[in-house]
Amino acid sequence: MLSLNIPQQIKVKITEDYIIIEGPLGIKKKKKSKDLNLFFDPNKSKLWLLNSDLKKKHFYLATLNKIIWGVWKGFCVKMNIVGVGYKVFLENTKLIFKIGFSHNIIYNIPQDITIKISSQKLLTLIIFGNDLQKVNQVAAEIRALKPAEPYKGKGIKYVHEIIRRKEGKKSNV
Repeated sequence: MLSLNIPQQIKVKITEDYIIIEGPLGIKKKKKSKDLNLFFDPNKSKLWLLNSDLKKKHFYLATLNKIIWGVWKGFCVKMNIVGVGYKVFLENTKLIFKIGFSHNIIYNIPQDITIKISSQKLLTLIIFGNDLQKVNQVAAEIRALKPAEPYKGKGIKYVHEIIRRKEGKKSNV
């Protein structure tokens, strides 16, 4: 028998087919597996998973934990945009990138995602949402617009990403 602690701000409702988790950042529904027995104790703020396969229990609890964290605190990915003259503008639900091409690139922001632009020392995008998969997907799509290249490091990269730099050509003079 495994359990999951539920924060005070989170409401859990278990129906026949779904588990519904509601928090300050939204509501998420997860289809309930037929072979897993779930029990929520609101007095102790615990979600119990009873008599099932151990691997399925851990996977299911990890998934529920991510959903709970998403509607409680949310997920954030930070990205740097490196390059002379590279710029990003936010207009309503669109990001407009000026990243070294002859034209601007327009990226439509999905509905549940919030993006902020910070340009203190380095141009940084902050992608925030309550669904981890969606936040990571948006970050991957933005990075794919112009991945950082290995010679000068120009492009779009995750803040924690390390770009292994290559040495350029040498002249024989």
